[in-house]
Amino acid sequence: MEVVYNVKYKFKNNENKTNEELKELFNRKLLNIIIKLENQKLGLNNSL
Repeated sequence: MEVVYNVKYKFKNNENKTNEELKELFNRKLLNIIIKLENQKLGLNNSL
């Protein structure tokens, strides 16, 4: 399954990175957020 998000994200540092590096970094950050939310959701479901 592929999900496409239209999101703007401003990185805190001003290092010059290529677009590919920025995409990879953003995807990892987004994936970490999704995993945390899924874990919270699973934790809530298991506690019921």
